[in-house]
Amino acid sequence: MFDETERARAARFVFPRHRVQFIAAHALVRAVLGRLCDVPPAAWRFVTDAHGKPSAWLDDGPAPVSFNLSHTEGMAGLAIRLGAGWAIGFDLEPLARTVDLAVADRFFSAREVAWLDALAVSARDEGFLRLWTLKEAFIKATGKGLTQNLAAFSFDPFPPRIRFTAELPEREADWWFEQRLLDGGFVAAVGLRQAETLPVETCWTAVDPADLGTQDF
Repeated sequence: MFDETERARAARFVFPRHRVQFIAAHALVRAVLGRLCDVPPAAWRFVTDAHGKPSAWLDDGPAPVSFNLSHTEGMAGLAIRLGAGWAIGFDLEPLARTVDLAVADRFFSAREVAWLDALAVSARDEGFLRLWTLKEAFIKATGKGLTQNLAAFSFDPFPPRIRFTAELPEREADWWFEQRLLDGGFVAAVGLRQAETLPVETCWTAVDPADLGTQDF
């Protein structure tokens, strides 16, 4: 099912659990894209841009689908939209993750830090992860990753809404975000840049890892 690049990346993991996470995540991408586009999972190849963001190709050109993948200890997930070239980002984090709140003081906007500080102490770790996954969803959607200044944009978490400083030439109205708690133990966020301000309908679907066909790795 996997190409040589994926096999080589999987082989570089030192710890077996990280290798399993990688394999499951990439099997998920191939299986779901294959079902959506009615092609075999092995038919896909992935082309990365200058910042490492992959796009899905079939034969010699981009496929009519956009996606973004995230995986962590215990779960993998991806966001998909039909049509090539969409700026879409997805991030997933376990709520049990150890949080260093000092990271917020260093990298978040003053608005976000103030929101965190206003939370009850017991709620700050989850609040941090809500902000972190939203910010990751944005920088993954743009494809620029951590080359962007994380303080140049900020989020109102409920409901998710992005705000930009003058540093970023983006329009707030062009961006849509959604966030959910999954299985009580994970927080996920998805972001999408759209040319028109239209309602976005989402469908969150759980997939059994046993259905992914990793035996062909």
